[in-house]
Formats: sequence, structure tokens, C-alpha cells
Amino acid sequence: MTSPPTYTPKNVVITGGCGFIGSNFVNYIHDAWPTCNFVNIDKLILNSDTQNVNESVRQSPRYKLVLTDIKNEAAILNIDTVIHFAADCTSTRCYNETAEAVQNNVLSFIQFLDTVRKYGRIQRFVHISTDEVYGDSDLSADEQGKVEHSRLLPGNPYAATKIAGEAYVRAYQRQYNLPIVTARMNNIYGPNQWDVKVVPRFIEIAKARGEYTIQGTGKQLRSWLFVDDASAGLKAVTENGRLHEIYNLGTYYEKNVADLAKTIQEEVDRQLGRAHEPPRYKSIPDRPYNDLRYFISIEKAQNELGWTPSTSFDEGMRITVASALKERKHVKMHVAIYGGKGYVGQELQHVLKAREIPYVLAEKKVGFDEDEEVEKELALLGVTHVICVTGRTHGPGCNTIEYLEGGADKVFINVRDNMYSATILAHMCRKIGLHYTYIGTGYMFAYDKEHPIGGDEFKEEGMPGWENLNVRITLPLSLDLEQPRNLLSKIIKYKELFDIPVSLTILPDCMNTMCNLMEQRTGGTLNLVNPEPISLYEVVKIYKEIVDDAVNPTPIGVETERAQQLLATKGNCALDTQKLQRIAPVLSAKESLIKHFNEMVAK
Repeated sequence: MTSPPTYTPKNVVITGGCGFIGSNFVNYIHDAWPTCNFVNIDKLILNSDTQNVNESVRQSPRYKLVLTDIKNEAAILNIDTVIHFAADCTSTRCYNETAEAVQNNVLSFIQFLDTVRKYGRIQRFVHISTDEVYGDSDLSADEQGKVEHSRLLPGNPYAATKIAGEAYVRAYQRQYNLPIVTARMNNIYGPNQWDVKVVPRFIEIAKARGEYTIQGTGKQLRSWLFVDDASAGLKAVTENGRLHEIYNLGTYYEKNVADLAKTIQEEVDRQLGRAHEPPRYKSIPDRPYNDLRYFISIEKAQNELGWTPSTSFDEGMRITVASALKERKHVKMHVAIYGGKGYVGQELQHVLKAREIPYVLAEKKVGFDEDEEVEKELALLGVTHVICVTGRTHGPGCNTIEYLEGGADKVFINVRDNMYSATILAHMCRKIGLHYTYIGTGYMFAYDKEHPIGGDEFKEEGMPGWENLNVRITLPLSLDLEQPRNLLSKIIKYKELFDIPVSLTILPDCMNTMCNLMEQRTGGTLNLVNPEPISLYEVVKIYKEIVDDAVNPTPIGVETERAQQLLATKGNCALDTQKLQRIAPVLSAKESLIKHFNEMVAK
């Protein structure tokens, strides 16, 4: 039985409250502290989802969601308590993108600590750490659980970032007397966990009765703490934990991953009302940093806080499987669009609406309004992602790119709308902590001796971006024939068309793919075009065969003088799509056009 509280929160900020543990804590604590107000700060990184928070909580007047990075100082207002979950904890990010994990788990955390220090009115700050900071434990039966003062020996990059965070906690405690209590959490399972983690991944395998992939020997032991027990432990730490102390929160119940698969298969079969089939295993090489065991002592929490886990593993797994088998809606990003009223911006809005992704059109215009005003609005928009589609491609009296080639007076407009706006927005997003996507162009390329028709295509170059996705589109085509800037609505009216293969960006395909990559917070440069270049003449030929037999353009072949002149101009090129097909496959241009034109006829 937990001890009577010595501290009672009134206004609480929960960082990372849309993630796995954070959202379960929000759902638990909203009722456990019935007079408390809550602000949930989350930038929806990868496994986070606003719908992880129960609808009853989302509708509560005591709950407010603020979608921003913890670096945003404006989010810390009128609070007395912080429960800090926000962290990058996945193996993919921490092991393969270590610098980005350091940015989120260490550098942003330091800025957050400094914001709390300057705010000066926080009475209790609970910092969530991990048992992984202790490193590996022995598999022997007489192994003693690690206690709070045990030596820290991190065996993976995630644990290293958490140790760095704890080091700054100690520094701020000592230097500024910040009222921080640290909780080192055991291996936790429960609803809302990301499907790259073993329990939700095994549940999906169990549903399909597939093969369970077992890394290495499969004998790695893990303690299994149900998330509601973890939430109760954090409540106890907040109410009764001694300032500047550390508390292990965990369980002594252990099971290896092979036995975990058996339990999950049995529970899934039971809840689906079907005969049980024993699991089938497939051994794969062990992943790096896969420690054998994390075994901690929870004696301090039991003695000082009166806390001990109370949910049996079977009951916790029953709740977890039942949650996973339910259909549910997901909201994993909120988007701000700059340039959303243009042709591509309008097509992007159609995609976001169809996917039910919340978005807002920014009112401030980069290059027109003062940079400080743009940044101020951006910090308060309550978004997690920004898309810049502000590029200038036409102007008064000229509906083509030739508008920008009209003389020296167009240089300022060109630089402002096509370079400065995109660059300054990228810097602002980096500063505030937002994922940034720039919809650029492949028009800087043209067929040449190194890249002839049918030869090598233009590839992406450079290092991956830091949550900054730069997509190159060419000849954007939609299915809206009422849109005057749509490539398709133009070319079906032409009497002659060049029969030169070029890369196309078929917007319904490519904008959906871009949204998928944004949800994954992908960075770097990407040629966002449908694979397999196709000529505009062939596009209209397919349209004629499926949609309207009346269109009948004449092809201008590649061997003609006019075609040779065209080859020397920008925009007539083939962009390489190997990278795109590797990370987010899309249909070839021809396959996509056939599919969409048939859908047009069906409507």
C-alpha cells in the first residue's frame, strides 16, 4: 500500500505524453489526481499519437495538448510540477541515428532544464530514466538486483544518452537546487506501444500465425512491468519521493523472449476464439547492444514509497492484447503549410484531408513579414511538422517559369520566394524542433552527355538531413482537370506533344508517400517522382485510350530538331528513384496513370 502523499501537484506538465508510457500515465493520473490540471507537451516523434490519450481525457477541461518541442520556452506557463517522459528510445533511431538521439535526449533536455531553472516556480520535477543505465546483469539465479547507487555501465547508445541526461540532472540539482527526483524504469509493456517493440510485434505475428523471429539464442531475460503499475510508481515518486533521490521502479517477474512468444500466441488465439497453435520460431543474428538481462532491486521504492507492482503478467498481457486487437484511429502529426494556396499546395491539402491529418495554413509569409513575426507565429501554431511549398514558378501575365527569366527585376522575387523563404523556414524549424519538409524541384537537371535519354538518371547526393526532408518534384500532375495549372489539364488540349521520356510527379501518389515519410520523420534529399520516365505524348495516349478518345495529339520525336532544342532546356530529365523505391515504393508512372484514369472513368 502506497504511503499518504507529502506533496500534492496542482498544475502539471507531462512531456512526451502522447508516447507509450507517457500516454498511459496521462490516462491513469487524470483520474488519480482529480483536482489537477494537465498540459501534455509532445512533438509526436515516431511512436507518439494524440489518440493514445483516452477520448474522455482529451475532452476534459483539465487536459490541454500542446504540440511542440520541449525546447519551446513558451510552453512552460503556470505550472508547479513536471513529469518528463519525452525521449528518443527506439533502437532504429538511437543506434542508426545517434546524433539525432543525442539532440533529442541530451541537448534538448538541457535546454528544457534551463527553461525550468529560469521559470523558477517548479516545486517537483520527476525525470524518467531507464534501468539500461546499469548495463548487463548476469543470468545466474544468485544475481543481485542493481541498486540505485550501483555503477553505471551503459551497453547501448540509448542508455548512454540517458546517463548524459542524468549527469545534467545532478549538475542542475547541485548548482541551482532544482527539485528533481529521478525514476529508473524497468522493461514496460502495455497498450499503445510502438510496433517495433517486441510485445506489439509478437502480437501482430500471433494474429497472422507467422514465424517469430528470435534474435540470437532467445534466452535474453527481461523483467515485465505492466504500464499501469509503472504509472502508480511514478505517482508515488511524485507524491513522496525525496528530492534529489533516485528510485528503481520495476518487477522481479522475468521471462525470456521465446517464452514470451508462447504466452502471446496463447492469449491472441484465446481472444480471437480459435484453436491454439504452438508458435513457430525463426532464428536471426543477434542485434548490436542486445544485453542479456536487466535486473534491478526495487527495495528502496517499496520501503520509502510503499509501492510494489500489483498486476500479474497474465492479466497485463490480457489487457495489452485486447487493446491491440481493437481498430483505432491514429493522429501522428499536425502540419503547417507555407504556400498552401498554390497548385501543389492545394493538391497537398486534398491528400491531408483524405488522410484526416490535421493541418493549418500559415498566415505569415516569409520574405513579406518580418522574420521575428514568422517565427513567433510558427512557435504558437501547435504543429509538429512544417511543409514549405512556397516556390515561385509564374507571375502576372505569364503562367510559366519564363516569368522569372524576364530580366534583372525578377531576381529579387526569385531569391525571396525560391531560396530565402525555404532556407529561413528550415532554420526556424531546427531552432524550434519541428520536422521540416521542403518541396523543391528537379528542374535544375537536364539531359546531357553523362545522363542521356535512357542512360544514367540524376541521383540524390549529400548526407541525410536532420529531420529536414528535401523532396524534388518534376512536372507535377494531378487528376483535377478544373485546375488550370495542372499539367494534365494542359497537355490534353495540345495538338503536338514531345515524345521524350521525362520524370513525372503524379501528385496523389507522391504526396501520400511524402506524408508517410514525414510521419517517420525521415530526413535527407529524395527524388519524389514516379519510377520509369514517360513522355507527355504517351501520357495523353493512355488518357485517350481510357478516358477520352477525342484527344489526338501528334508526337514530336526525339530525332527532330525541335526535340533536340528541347533537350537543352531545364526540366527534361530522368531522376533516379532507387532510393525512393527502397524506402517508400510507389507505382511506375505508366501503372499509376492507368490506375488513376480508370478511377476517373469509374467516377
